[in-house]
Amino acid sequence: MSKKTHILILSSWYPTPNKPFLGNFVQRQAELLAKNYQVTILNTVAVKEMKNIAIQENKSGNIHLLSALHPKGRSILSKRREQISAFNKGIRHIKNVDLIIGHVALPKAWQFIEAKKKYKCPLFYIEHGSFFRKETGLTFTFIEKYLLKQLNKKASEIIAVSDILKKDMEKVFGESEIKVIANHVDQKLFSLSPERKNDIPEFLHISTLDEKTKNPKGIIRAFSLLKKEGVSFHLTIVSDENSQSIQDYALSEEVNDKITFIGPLQWEETVPFYHNADAFVLFSNYESFSIVLAESWMTGTPSISTPVGIASTENLQVGITVEKNNDQMLMESLRKIALSPTSYDSKAIREFAKKYSSEFILNEWEQLITKYVD
Repeated sequence: MSKKTHILILSSWYPTPNKPFLGNFVQRQAELLAKNYQVTILNTVAVKEMKNIAIQENKSGNIHLLSALHPKGRSILSKRREQISAFNKGIRHIKNVDLIIGHVALPKAWQFIEAKKKYKCPLFYIEHGSFFRKETGLTFTFIEKYLLKQLNKKASEIIAVSDILKKDMEKVFGESEIKVIANHVDQKLFSLSPERKNDIPEFLHISTLDEKTKNPKGIIRAFSLLKKEGVSFHLTIVSDENSQSIQDYALSEEVNDKITFIGPLQWEETVPFYHNADAFVLFSNYESFSIVLAESWMTGTPSISTPVGIASTENLQVGITVEKNNDQMLMESLRKIALSPTSYDSKAIREFAKKYSSEFILNEWEQLITKYVD
């Protein structure tokens, strides 16, 4: 595939110096596409201290990142004006776009639509967000409904990162076809775990610890129950966000002596923790994808997970599925792994995960792109 093909990536979420982990999956996908294409990323960023718009550029290989920094604005209207001005100034630096890929509709879907008007090229809209789940009641504002309706009309392709997200999106996008292209995992970086030789069963959890979706307190309660059962174990929790409140909760549940809190970490820094774990634990109420599950499976590490994201259907090959908010069931599954940590075939788990490998996902993107770009 020719590297002359130019892809413009826009996203509602993208890493910034103040929020280095926000939308890092979009950054990684840009890096994946840059193996075969010329990629430009335009990211508008509100900065409180800014008085005027400034464009920062960073070029690395086939990736050109344009950060349009702008004043934050004091009202809804002024915030919108500043963002529009920053977008327009940034877009003037970009020419000859062959394809636009817009990640996460809200709140920046208007940028996807405006870019399509300017470049008159195909627009792929890919969703990662959780705001389509039924628990939200699908309560969108008038403007959000309008943007989603326009996206439905203007997008050449609508893409979800998982089957469960596709199903949720169908409630909004009606009869429109929604394709599924998953997020990817670097199979070389997330290599097969060496043979584990833990004296004490080791468990791992990685997340933002958001209480609305990740249910970290449920994990703590289940491990507290496991401790009361007299089972030996150690849990490592890795998070990009402040974990103090969950540490305090672990203390109140008298299980803090069995848990180590670590983070934030870069993507590559998490690999040794997967390698050392006997099982990965996910107790979320909702996931649109869950990259940590794919990473776990790629290293051959079994999972104990609720049926969310890519674990929405039970697969006994890769681990155990537990009911949402069922602390007792999670504890029993933890005990099962603790008492028999080598009961899963790590090579078979990794083989299952290869459908999320860089090579496989890049090939899926290539097949779709070639339908629109020569």
